[in-house]
Amino acid sequence: MDKDDDDIYALRNFEFLAITFAQMTVQGRMVDIDAVTGNMDERHRKWFTERYHHWLALSRPGGRDEHTD
Repeated sequence: MDKDDDDIYALRNFEFLAITFAQMTVQGRMVDIDAVTGNMDERHRKWFTERYHHWLALSRPGGRDEHTD
């Protein structure tokens, strides 16, 4: 597996986590997104937080992400 494959799998893992944390939040579970992203560098923290908010919007009843209209 080369470096590009590693990056693709890493992004998929982080996307899965963003989806999971968004669903947990909608279910009423406490998710401290600052704690989740605390050890990430600024670039990855920004990306992850944006993906989390995207999935959070879609996971809510009538879920629409205003950025995809």
